[in-house]
Amino acid sequence: MMRVSLVALAAASCYAQVSSTVSLSNGVQLTITTRSDTGTPIALQTSLEPASGDSFYRIFRDSNNLAVFAYELEVKRSEDGQNLRVTAKSATEAFATRFPNADGGKPTPTLSSPLESPALSSSDRFTIPIPTNPGSNQKVTDTVQILLGQRGNQNDSASASAQIRFAGLRVSVNGKSSPSSAGADVAGRYAMLYIPGRGGYFFSNEPVDQRPFVQVGVVDVKHLTFTVDNETYDCTANAPILVHADRGQLWVYHDPYFKPLGNWTTTDPSSSRDEFFTAAFDSMQWWLP
Repeated sequence: MMRVSLVALAAASCYAQVSSTVSLSNGVQLTITTRSDTGTPIALQTSLEPASGDSFYRIFRDSNNLAVFAYELEVKRSEDGQNLRVTAKSATEAFATRFPNADGGKPTPTLSSPLESPALSSSDRFTIPIPTNPGSNQKVTDTVQILLGQRGNQNDSASASAQIRFAGLRVSVNGKSSPSSAGADVAGRYAMLYIPGRGGYFFSNEPVDQRPFVQVGVVDVKHLTFTVDNETYDCTANAPILVHADRGQLWVYHDPYFKPLGNWTTTDPSSSRDEFFTAAFDSMQWWLP
């Protein structure tokens, strides 16, 4: 489910850093930041690709697009929903099968042993050292930070690239209300909503190459309408949907087979109940490979 892969530059006073953030309507926000302690731009490109329902591959590539390091990052939420635990693991045979030419046919360097965080509470961080070429004169780390229970306004913590905002989104399909709950105020470059039994709906204010997005979404301040697969969707939010305009159009992609597998997307992590949720994120690869 975690489908990630965008690099967004962010300013820092004491180090160079690259960050990706996703926020969910259940109040979970996860940020992964790659940092260099030299104050210079990071020499490697970072990406995240889906691995399983609770994990994804973190890949570091050089200027020739060859993977110089990779590991699997597992993210799990405790049953009471109050903590999150992350584990950095070796990228093994499954990674090699998925990316056979990641390092030009050679085995991609990875972690020699797992690194597991303690139970992380809201605002806690877990840092993962990333081995790099000593000649780069950089010490690079990945830092995972979480915010939990933020079911109110999250707009202040949205990324600077935020374009779309879903605040307490309510959805009807062909005039009938869809089961939903007014969750957090989520904002990001991209957004999505998941409706049980209908799959995932992904939104962008610009064309997206990975999937056949179509420009069918019409936004009028707090109101969004779109028609896909001969069904009409009517969405109402508690705040303007477009961050930088009152009215406009959105590109929409519907995956009827999409279903979240990790427990971090649910309101109750101990429950297997399928439920509506919204999300905002920096990269479409948080959800789509």
